[in-house]
Amino acid sequence: MNKALQAMAVSAALMLFPVTASAQGSATTQAINSLERSALLPSRNMLDLGKNVAARACSDCHGIDGKSTAPGLPNLAGQRTVYLYRVLQAYQTRTRRIDSMNHATGFLNDEALLAVSAYYASLIPARPEPTEGGEPVQIEMDGADPFAGIRDDMKKCVKCHGEDGNSSASGMPNLSAQDAEYFVESMQAYVDGGRNHKLMAKLAAGLSEETLYRMGVFYAVQEPVRTATMGDGNVDLGKELAGPCASCHGDDGNASGADMPTLAGQDARYFSKAMLAYKTGKRNHEQMYGAVEFLSEADIENLAAFYASQEPVRRNVRAPLTTSEWIERCERCHGAGGNSTDPRFPMLAGQDRNYLASALQAYISKTRGNSTMHAMSTPLSESDIERIVEFFAASEPKAVVYIELPCEEPIDQ
Repeated sequence: MNKALQAMAVSAALMLFPVTASAQGSATTQAINSLERSALLPSRNMLDLGKNVAARACSDCHGIDGKSTAPGLPNLAGQRTVYLYRVLQAYQTRTRRIDSMNHATGFLNDEALLAVSAYYASLIPARPEPTEGGEPVQIEMDGADPFAGIRDDMKKCVKCHGEDGNSSASGMPNLSAQDAEYFVESMQAYVDGGRNHKLMAKLAAGLSEETLYRMGVFYAVQEPVRTATMGDGNVDLGKELAGPCASCHGDDGNASGADMPTLAGQDARYFSKAMLAYKTGKRNHEQMYGAVEFLSEADIENLAAFYASQEPVRRNVRAPLTTSEWIERCERCHGAGGNSTDPRFPMLAGQDRNYLASALQAYISKTRGNSTMHAMSTPLSESDIERIVEFFAASEPKAVVYIELPCEEPIDQ
């Protein structure tokens, strides 16, 4: 199975503009040093120097006012000082690689990097990008469906397998209680001919592996229901026959392996048809052929009755986060509405939509080095990315003014 899909259950916090995968943890979260702290309260000379640097090295792409000159380029106005400075250092040392940025920072000394960071941080942030209607739109995140992106693909499954994967039609399998990995492998078996079913082959062939995996996750997180089709077999005789099956499918038919199907509560007619398909070779599976080769039809009916009588258990699969839950995790580092109050972390509010989307895609493909963001972004669906991007791009950006607090005066005795 695709390793990227296996990693979809992992969650972390959303961060943009990484340094490197190996250095990200220390470079991003390390304490602010005295040089960086001085730029939080910049002098007029520092801001003038920063403006001169911006005019010479940055304004063609990011504007002298810090507002990007083309879609896909980040706005820098109001961006957090220490964050900008550390990213520019990463471009200069080529631990981050974009040719234009490597060239732009290559001739700048550390004073210039710090000054231009302070200059852009001091500017009024860019207003949120207008939508087609001309006004920024704050989208409502509460109750956002984490499976919204696959609902249309699942419509054809409902008639046979039910809304939640618990089929009420005799002869049709329950899809709940199965691991997503097994679901994907089963669907792919229809496509490659390992399972002989023309309709299922046609339906599965039109779906990507990622879509199949997300469908598998949907069914895995539903509460399984035992079938009403118990069959005509003898449960006690079936229990005796099930002994050799337990190593893969569990004593009661509840499998623990991700690549093994749960048989507990499964429709007896479907179970019998599947076993006969293995026995006759219509389903191509060497291990299962060996397991059923010497079973009679009566034996199979008894096994079907035993497993149908068992109570299925929901798999230990974590449900995907809703968009509002993703946003909450983003805000842990980036502040409410994407307005970070920590100068080490970037402001996301009002940022260019194309840039935000491409940044997330770069983390998913690992063309941007950041181990935290690799873990974070892999579970994101296209729908998740679209809504996260829209939320932050439409949020009102806010500049941060850092106030130097005086030391406490000792109390006179």
